[in-house]
Amino acid sequence: MKSTKELGSYTDYLMQKELAEQTRSIYVKQAEIFLEYLENRTITKTETIAYKQALLNCGRKITTVNLYLVAVNSYLRYAGHTDCTVKMLKLQGRQCPDNILTSEEYRKMLAWAKESGRGKYYCIMRTLALTGIRISELAGCTMEAVKRGRFLICNKGKNREIYLPEKLLAELRIFCEQNNIREGIIFRGNKASAISRTAVYKMLVRIADEAGIPKEKAHPHSFRHLFAITYMQTYSNLFELADLLGHASLETTRIYTATTAEEKREKMNKLDL
Repeated sequence: MKSTKELGSYTDYLMQKELAEQTRSIYVKQAEIFLEYLENRTITKTETIAYKQALLNCGRKITTVNLYLVAVNSYLRYAGHTDCTVKMLKLQGRQCPDNILTSEEYRKMLAWAKESGRGKYYCIMRTLALTGIRISELAGCTMEAVKRGRFLICNKGKNREIYLPEKLLAELRIFCEQNNIREGIIFRGNKASAISRTAVYKMLVRIADEAGIPKEKAHPHSFRHLFAITYMQTYSNLFELADLLGHASLETTRIYTATTAEEKREKMNKLDL
């Protein structure tokens, strides 16, 4: 088992590569789990292939296994074992995104958040749905950003500007005034720091449940999908949407705009055949 000091050096290596804090945390944790699995055995291609199979045998989803393998491969390259890296598992592209909020369900959640006195989460949902930002990017929404009407996000070495529509700005100004927020991050946790994604997720699930919306639809990324689908239905501009979402590939954007299985069935039912 590698010492804490050696894994600390790996953490420094990941920082030099400018990986996000959460990504670094996942990579280091998976490196630690992989090394515990080895039990001081020598790192070989055979061992890494066996570890890959062990992950599959645990019944994890293919997407989760691939995430862990990416992390392990990163450590192997760092440790000088590039020849021991393993291939990702193939996953057939899904044509129908599941568990995505409909516009009606989104508005029900908004109404319930307002009715139950959860103004902060009402504004968080509005911000996610009206900008398409990721939950990790909420920290960029500051009082200064409200004054400018936009803010800059740096993610994975890429910069993109987030535009705040006037309808959202009006609501954020009211929220900030009511909560005496004069500067800095708008959506805060118990302290002055940005609210955690876990706190947001838990409250969204709770609001959805109380509003009679399936809890599995309440994940923060669902609002990003809703933004993408609504934008495409309104403007039909995939290139512009890709720019707003910060995607380098249009194929990534296309996934966000795919209709759900239920929507496909509904359209098929309307065919005059």
